[in-house]
Amino acid sequence: MLFIRCITPRNRKEAATLLLQHLETFCRVMEEGGVTAAAQALNMSQPAVTKQLRALENEMKCQLLERKGRRPHLTPAGELVYDYAKRVQQLIRECRTGVEALEQPGKGLVTIGAVFSLALFTLPEVLADFTRRQPLVKVHVKTGTIQQTVQMLLRGEIDLGFVTSPVTHDEVETVPLFHDPVVVISAPRTKLPTDLTVAHLNRLPMISFQKASKFRAYLDHVLEQYGIHPEITMEFDSHEAVKTMVGLGFGVAMIPYSSVREDVAQGRLITHGIEGLPEISRMTCLLLRRERSHPPAVNAFIDLVRKHYPTPAVTTER
Repeated sequence: MLFIRCITPRNRKEAATLLLQHLETFCRVMEEGGVTAAAQALNMSQPAVTKQLRALENEMKCQLLERKGRRPHLTPAGELVYDYAKRVQQLIRECRTGVEALEQPGKGLVTIGAVFSLALFTLPEVLADFTRRQPLVKVHVKTGTIQQTVQMLLRGEIDLGFVTSPVTHDEVETVPLFHDPVVVISAPRTKLPTDLTVAHLNRLPMISFQKASKFRAYLDHVLEQYGIHPEITMEFDSHEAVKTMVGLGFGVAMIPYSSVREDVAQGRLITHGIEGLPEISRMTCLLLRRERSHPPAVNAFIDLVRKHYPTPAVTTER
């Protein structure tokens, strides 16, 4: 006996709606760290969440999740589906934002990803200017590492990203904004010479970042090339902690100038040059998805960033 299933527009609409729901539930399970937390976040029962996951796996004809310990982990197929699911969610948000912008000009949403130091020391000035110009636009900021920022951009979780070094990826456009010199800082009470030597760096107690940080790895590599092996006496995971300890006189530190510009201007910290050591700097960059159109609000923010940083420039002179 032959059975023929008739796919009507209503059936297609219902199927598409269910698929979107299942994709959203799937993403939430991964982001919340499990079925129980996702069920609570979605105000659903655990059996209902599990049922949607199984329905999605049946739809995709593959296993998407596997359990290792207490948290679910993505299978290779699950990683692919998760990436596309996040893109679908972002496209829906962009569609709604675009329609809203047509109906109510001046409104919109800009979602920004940034490494923590840029979110703390670089973005505020740009954001303040943007909100003055576009008071009806909402701005969301998400922080993460460079790799996490790139992944958020590729998955459509953010419209653009700010990172502290160029990124090479086929789907990502890297726009250089400014060179950010790495400077040596000390507290005024230490009364060190304005220009230090390599011998000073090998002798003075150094406040540094944790070894796991990309900036610490970069700095260690550069210093080693010049035979500099500073005495690390304290390690922290934030710029603020490093600056605080230096300000209290516990040692010197090497830190991006953008994170201490205000402290130097107000006399809380002093910067020093290093004789015989060439300038060390990082390139702050804007990340965009290649060949991707943006809503008016996002384009307005990108234009403003380009006006703030028309050409890559050094933020200060030593």
